[in-house]
Amino acid sequence: MEITVADDLVKFLEDLRVDAAFGVSGGFIVPVWQALSQSEKIRLYHCRHESGGVFAASEYSLCQNQPTVAFATAGPGITNALTGIKAARIDGSQLIFISSITAEAKTGRWCLQETTRQDVETLLQNDGQGYFDSVFVISTMSDYLAAKKEIAAKLREPSGCSIGVFITTTLQKALLEDGGCNIAGGTPPEGISEKALSQVHKLADDMMTQKTLFWVGFGARHAAENLTRIAVKTQSSVISTPRGKGIFPEKHPLYAGATGLGSNGENIAAQLDPRRHPVVVILGSRLSELSSSRAQDQLSDSIIYYIGLNSRDVASNLPPQTIVIECEIDRFLASLSQTLRLKEPTPQQLLPVFTPSPELFTANSEDAERKENALHPRIVMQVLQEIVIDKYDGYLAADAGNSFVWTNRFLKFSRPVRYRTSTGFGAMGHYACGLIGIAASTTHCAVGVIGDGAMLMGNEVSTAVQYKLPAIWLVMNDGCYNMCRQGLDMLGNAPLDCDIPATDFALLGKSLGATGYRVSDKAALEEALIQAISARQTAVIDVIVDRYAVPPLDDRINTLQKL
Repeated sequence: MEITVADDLVKFLEDLRVDAAFGVSGGFIVPVWQALSQSEKIRLYHCRHESGGVFAASEYSLCQNQPTVAFATAGPGITNALTGIKAARIDGSQLIFISSITAEAKTGRWCLQETTRQDVETLLQNDGQGYFDSVFVISTMSDYLAAKKEIAAKLREPSGCSIGVFITTTLQKALLEDGGCNIAGGTPPEGISEKALSQVHKLADDMMTQKTLFWVGFGARHAAENLTRIAVKTQSSVISTPRGKGIFPEKHPLYAGATGLGSNGENIAAQLDPRRHPVVVILGSRLSELSSSRAQDQLSDSIIYYIGLNSRDVASNLPPQTIVIECEIDRFLASLSQTLRLKEPTPQQLLPVFTPSPELFTANSEDAERKENALHPRIVMQVLQEIVIDKYDGYLAADAGNSFVWTNRFLKFSRPVRYRTSTGFGAMGHYACGLIGIAASTTHCAVGVIGDGAMLMGNEVSTAVQYKLPAIWLVMNDGCYNMCRQGLDMLGNAPLDCDIPATDFALLGKSLGATGYRVSDKAALEEALIQAISARQTAVIDVIVDRYAVPPLDDRINTLQKL
């Protein structure tokens, strides 16, 4: 039986465990679009913007830990998607982006949406800083069959992989013998290397004789159980990057805070002091600026271990004495846990653990004068903690801007991946769009904390309504690009135009088919959240917040002052 290449491609994707595809259609990918629509195993979400589709696919992939498809047509479909593609690659998604080229080389005839092999191959850079980890330009049957083998092999690797597949429309429609090239999934090898095993014993000896601090990044999200077991056994403290929040329970007495944007810099510096923690174990983080605030620069006198894959990506961010162990984190920690069972801690190791005091919030007189008209963001955080996280065990995502400063600092999670933010690329609109990918991946509620500026840049509320996704946009409405406005003031610059005309986001949500709420006090916010979550319908909650409340931005301001 003969089938088209597009049909075979979709069957191949199904074999790779793909069960969701997000994107925007177009003429050059009609055969693939049709095949995806007819699949009984892949749910297709037709989005409102190409980057929105990629953001959603990336978030779905990270929540489900499996490959996910994004699709767009040639030309502007590709260029519109690039912000999402870059973010997906930095965030470590298993993304398969499918589009088309219109010609092998430039024709000079100014074809509509002309896209050549050279155009898309430039998206892959030799220094690893491009948009994809791999690009496949497919214009012949032999190209296609070879690409399937390579794609399957790359997706068997334990780390994330962002793949671009650009296939001509002519080949999409070409006929292929059914079953001509099925690719076995395969499994990665078990266990760890002899070299890594020797480092397990060295680290175990260090941990049994000296106080240890674990610094946990998103790459350790599959190692939560082993990490918790080891920390409790050795009474080791734990800090996390923003994306690592929840891998170790943040309300546990051994947890000592989050690093990076919005962090309590004084507390983190105290935790990283070698007199308190001589041994620091970094798990699965590149320690980017917004993940670390460069706190690792104070570790010159510490014993440092880095454990994770793709260690070359973090080499320039590590102190020179770091012992780098290239290994899958959960396997390494499983071996470490087994080794530690045979050891007993020394009295020095069992000294009391310092736990920072909780940061309590009390409104001052200026806050009190404004509370009738607007909510302090700290009050919003309290409500989110009590309802979304503690009561409903929901997923919460924070968009770029002050939203992820407040959430990074003041929200506490007890499960991996329940908190989603993008500290690598930090694109505004990431979660105003990507929220639908989270909502599509789970039966739990999914709430996005979105600034008004990010919400106006682009959102996928209409898509959520179409597919009846229980996604809730909580818009922090302060009528301005407030991080920019406050940042200028903190840097000592003259004020510039940061205002946004008054916007009723509840009305915007209703116009798109969602339920809309507009609130400016705590009781109304609590009621709106509970109603929206209980109804399991798409909703927009417009929260009027105090634009004069100052977020904990000190570390970011210090970085800007050094530029």
